[in-house]
Amino acid sequence: MIQHEDLIFEGRLSRRAFVRGAGSIATLAAALAALGCAPETQLSPMPESGADHPPLSNPEEGGVWVSAACWHQCGGRCMNKVMVQDGVVIRQKTDDTHEDSFDYPQQRGCVRGRAQQQQCFGADRLRYPMKRKHWQPGGGENSRGDLRGKDEWERISWDEAISLMAQEMLRVKETYGCQAFYDKKPTAALKAFGGASTNWDTGSHGTYCLDTQLCGLPWINLGMANDRYDMLNADTIILWSANPAWSAAGLPAHIFQQVKEAGVRFIVVDPCYNATGQMLDAEWVPVRGGTDMALMMGVAYEMLRLDAEEGDVVDWDFLHTYTVGFDMKSMPDDKSVDENLRDYLLGAYDDIPKTPEWAAKRCGTPPEQITSLARELGMKNKVMILHNYAMARCHGTEMLPQMLLALGAMGGHMGKSGHACGTAYNTGAGMAGPALVNAGSTGLPPVPNPIDHVAPAAQVWGLIKNGGGPYRYVGDWLRLNMSPGRDEEYPEIHGIFHEITAQLQTGINMAEGIEAHRAVDFVFTRAQFLTTNALYSDIVLPVTTEWERIGGFGEYPNREVLLVYTQVVEPLYEAKTDQEIERLLLEALGMNPDDVYPLSEKQQFFNQLAGSTVVDADSETGVSPLLTITQADIDEWEVEGAPQEGAIGLAEFLKNGSYQIPRHADDEYGFIGYEDFIADPAAHPLSSASGKFEIYCQARADLLNSFQFDERVFKPYPVYYAPKLGYESTFKEGDIEGEKGDYPYLLFNPHYMGRSHSTYGNCPWLREAWRSPVFLNASDAAEKGVEDGDTVLLWTKDGKTLRSACVMETIIPGQVGLPHGAWVDIDEETGIDRGGADNYLIGNDLLGMGASGYNNCNCNFEKYDGESLVEDCLRPQRIVDLED
Repeated sequence: MIQHEDLIFEGRLSRRAFVRGAGSIATLAAALAALGCAPETQLSPMPESGADHPPLSNPEEGGVWVSAACWHQCGGRCMNKVMVQDGVVIRQKTDDTHEDSFDYPQQRGCVRGRAQQQQCFGADRLRYPMKRKHWQPGGGENSRGDLRGKDEWERISWDEAISLMAQEMLRVKETYGCQAFYDKKPTAALKAFGGASTNWDTGSHGTYCLDTQLCGLPWINLGMANDRYDMLNADTIILWSANPAWSAAGLPAHIFQQVKEAGVRFIVVDPCYNATGQMLDAEWVPVRGGTDMALMMGVAYEMLRLDAEEGDVVDWDFLHTYTVGFDMKSMPDDKSVDENLRDYLLGAYDDIPKTPEWAAKRCGTPPEQITSLARELGMKNKVMILHNYAMARCHGTEMLPQMLLALGAMGGHMGKSGHACGTAYNTGAGMAGPALVNAGSTGLPPVPNPIDHVAPAAQVWGLIKNGGGPYRYVGDWLRLNMSPGRDEEYPEIHGIFHEITAQLQTGINMAEGIEAHRAVDFVFTRAQFLTTNALYSDIVLPVTTEWERIGGFGEYPNREVLLVYTQVVEPLYEAKTDQEIERLLLEALGMNPDDVYPLSEKQQFFNQLAGSTVVDADSETGVSPLLTITQADIDEWEVEGAPQEGAIGLAEFLKNGSYQIPRHADDEYGFIGYEDFIADPAAHPLSSASGKFEIYCQARADLLNSFQFDERVFKPYPVYYAPKLGYESTFKEGDIEGEKGDYPYLLFNPHYMGRSHSTYGNCPWLREAWRSPVFLNASDAAEKGVEDGDTVLLWTKDGKTLRSACVMETIIPGQVGLPHGAWVDIDEETGIDRGGADNYLIGNDLLGMGASGYNNCNCNFEKYDGESLVEDCLRPQRIVDLED
């Protein structure tokens, strides 16, 4: 274990104690409360008055504020600044560059960003290259794969680590070819070496990745709601399957709060009355996980009924002008069947009208609320439907994007002020529109992956574990090249690489993934901590955090700001940057690193800076350079470049940490999604074959039906199919009028305030502030004799985990919520995970059109009769200390 002696020396940290103490910031940050649990893994508290080591008299004297990265993809994308004194971080703050207002909002960080320092200086940082003790190169019995996740570690040098990796890579390539490598996202070096087999997963975006462009929606439907100012013009905003107070807790949540204060009414549609709904005092429309299709159909049916009885509910002119396939008057030219959504809703083809009562039996929403929601969506009301993707991360939701599109179109809620139907995702939540300020490119040449084996996520671990086998190739939505399905043979995988993703932790089918990792010749990983990827590896290389790198830009910022960060501290311990590691590996493989990385990291960063642009209506291109760069700047940076004039000087931009465009209600930056298309459909056609919104989309149906992941044939328009895993399968034989089965509850995995996916799952501060429970409905818990705080055993057909119960009235009965991203902690004797890892409970079910069913898994639970769980913050971190 790491010890924390001598952390404070004469009123400040010694360099040795800082590096070895790894977490000592809290000893100097008087504004941060000392933590009292797990002292051997926590940061040392500030000495009390009168102790041997007095606190600093003026801790900010001689300190410099530095723009620091908040680099994890949580959805907020906020400003983070730290004070550095003598190479040590002693303070942290967020945006205070200007007064906060709706026109010029501060980019304030959340609790996760304020814990970022534990990502850089955590006690569990990896310090040096490590090798698993019983692993040796050569494959076969030398690998001792059965000990992955259990074995001890040995410290090795960088030279030895790179040499062993190169030796194994050359051996496998010569014997089996590069197709025998597996990497979720192959790096430039691996692709240059010959590439790797990989996989595709619908992941965060669910069925919105399944070529919704074919029905006229933009890629994964990003960005086509309205600008934040136009939210003030709405009467009602429906947040469907969205919880930005947890998933985008910075500016996006703040904007919604200000819109609420301006008088706009909010409705949330979700399995629980989430934090955003409570923050906005919103009406809650409860819906079971994965049953939103049924709810939408019930609402659409009621809109048709109300329109027939009362009029002015359905916007028929909108439907017949801008969409195809809602009824027989608007069928597309390429139709294969004379069927449409309207008649299906009325029961023309199956004698089942999709009434509120029909829907309520499936989705759990009271019929009267379905009728109320239908009235709300009428054409005379100014309504915005802003959705996230949780409802699409479910089995049986293949046609959900088209159904929600139809619902918005029925009320004419697109392309005009106060109306919208689009995403509330990430930093675009409530802030849709093209970016007004952008970073430039690094200038590195692209390196393609020569290997074209891309297996579905649900199959890939089984294929690796079993030495390859048949799979259905359908392309890869991330590369925008989904294609008709064809049978392929996945190669025998001998080596797994992990560099960028946390796939074993955050992807589905974790239990089989662990078996797959134990079946190959080697697993090589880069990591900052002993992550789940690293835990089941053979060689682990310590990689720097963004605070130890030359600088960069905040990924996916909101449209009004460009965030930039610079280096905070020198690389800690023996950590190296990814590019440094790549260059070492390329050289060891007998390749010229300059062919892959012809530019230094400093030159790449400078290129991004020099290429940054800001919107400029007077420019021919619509943009102009953001930065003024002088020859003196170029000389100081020792890079190649040319002087230029821009809106802000280079040094000022880096010092500020951002460039933000002040706004006002009548400025030229407003945005209404689809406004150009609605104004002139012929001049601004959409991406579909017809150029319109395709509620009936033949091209998408033909593509998805070619996948053939199961025996079902999907219609070109939205139809409700009871998924093989979902609400219906919580009953015996799928009969929702009958008896409950062995797994009578629906499990979903909400994104959680204490983590960004799995990042921060090791952070002591956040473990204490946001312990990770299992959310249970109060009536369900009472039936099982479970009280708040009890240890609960939660299981599916694929795995078991333990969590402390959080008993709630504000979650729909029959629903269980297990927060996403907790680090797995498997008891090898029982097979039970004690960490609460959601994906340890999700299996390899390849159903429907290949959507990963993250949010409608079948489960059961009971009060655990074994040893109770300790508090999350008392659970030990994965600390490896081989120095003593």
